[in-house]
Amino acid sequence: MEQPEVDRTGRRFRQGLLLGLGASLGWVVVCSLLGLWDQAQPLYQIVLFAYVTLGALASFGSFGYLVGRHEQRFAELSLVDHLTRAYNTRYFHETLKAEFANAARYERPLALILLDLDHFKQVNDTHGHPAGDEVLKSVVEIVRSLVRSGDTLARVGGEEFAVIMPNSDSAAGFALAERIRLRVKQRPVALPDGGRITIRVSVGVAATDKMEVETFTALFAAVDDALYAAKQAGRDRVVVADHSGAALAALADDSHARTAEQAEQENIKRAYGAMDE
Repeated sequence: MEQPEVDRTGRRFRQGLLLGLGASLGWVVVCSLLGLWDQAQPLYQIVLFAYVTLGALASFGSFGYLVGRHEQRFAELSLVDHLTRAYNTRYFHETLKAEFANAARYERPLALILLDLDHFKQVNDTHGHPAGDEVLKSVVEIVRSLVRSGDTLARVGGEEFAVIMPNSDSAAGFALAERIRLRVKQRPVALPDGGRITIRVSVGVAATDKMEVETFTALFAAVDDALYAAKQAGRDRVVVADHSGAALAALADDSHARTAEQAEQENIKRAYGAMDE
């Protein structure tokens, strides 16, 4: 996934250089109109013009660069989550709306993934908020390494993240969601105190080839219901929504039937009961 391309720094720097060049040329015009050039030797004119030009370029260019840096920072803050560097909720909803409209216009599938870290509150309570921050950043790093360049990864809640997948059906969404789930579980997170902890996620998937939805908000509601179903079914699994919004498919590590309560207790014990050195 690509970060927002906000090249205000380079643009303002180039604008500053143009202003500096214009200032030096303007100085030449003024000197010519006042007849000042006739009073100086040619070599002196060249040296003076070079001095004025370089000074104007340096001054205006530096000013433009600094202005651009500040503008770029403010622009990124309006689009990106400051902790994880994933897109923020505002950008996510704007992008989902646009991608949903494109999918409907060109009759292309659109998949949406919503994942939530299992028992994340217990991570903060047990290991502290700095550890929780490291967990969030680690999960985003993993997801970013798996999504395509055209997909959009966003943080839409405290420990909730979403992936918008244009031109993707429910099968593609399920495949990516399952890769994310497995990769997160297979990569323990290094904590600030030197310990390591294993994280698990529950994932919901909704796609327009399986859902008859008329708005992007309805699609988001469907994927939210699928995520809730994954939580209710025992966590650490992927659930895909069908036409009615119910669970169509669910997958966990163990294939034999277990109650949600048993699964939750086991996940708590193995995920947060001990530290992996």
